[in-house]
Amino acid sequence: MKKKRFILLAAAAVALASCQKNPDWDDLDYEYLVYTQCDTTTDWSAHASYYVPDSILVIGNSEEPLYWKDGDAKKLVETVATNLDARGYTRAAAKEDADLGVQLSYISSTRYFVSYPVNPYWWWYYPGYWSPYYWGAWGGWGYAYPVYYSYSENSLLMEMLDLTAPTGEDEELPVVWNAYVNGDNSGYRTFDRDRMARGIARAFEQSEYIQK
Repeated sequence: MKKKRFILLAAAAVALASCQKNPDWDDLDYEYLVYTQCDTTTDWSAHASYYVPDSILVIGNSEEPLYWKDGDAKKLVETVATNLDARGYTRAAAKEDADLGVQLSYISSTRYFVSYPVNPYWWWYYPGYWSPYYWGAWGGWGYAYPVYYSYSENSLLMEMLDLTAPTGEDEELPVVWNAYVNGDNSGYRTFDRDRMARGIARAFEQSEYIQK
């Protein structure tokens, strides 16, 4: 039975928000594991637009920043955009014009451990443009739901940021939603890409509160 092979996430949650969603374990035999969590104080209807870059940060063994930009990456980015469009949000051409920012990161090989409450900076200064300064003049990251994660190979991470919050060196960049999509690597790129795209769609299905 394949079910155990997909349970690669080792997560221990502390003070979880009520909108945390765990997957239906009966559906995990052939699909990827999907985990979502949000800030319960967010007024989603107050936001109208979003920005998502056209590339995905690749987190692996390289000391140099790597970005996933091919057709497969584009399909995953467009899946995010399609789901947000369906919820009533408008995609902005520039991050400066958006209310929400969406960033995607892919774990290609190396296993990392992230402790949000201890060090909220994304990936402990991993090389790449996913930093508060990419989105504005914020001084750091802010999570309303402290969770400890262990990420494994072939994981896609999605985070949604509130870009309407006041900016400043002493302000934290509010992370209002995050999702984790993970499963085994079959070796068939298109097959795995499609499963990951369905995982993104499932993440939004589990997050019905994201609605204009």
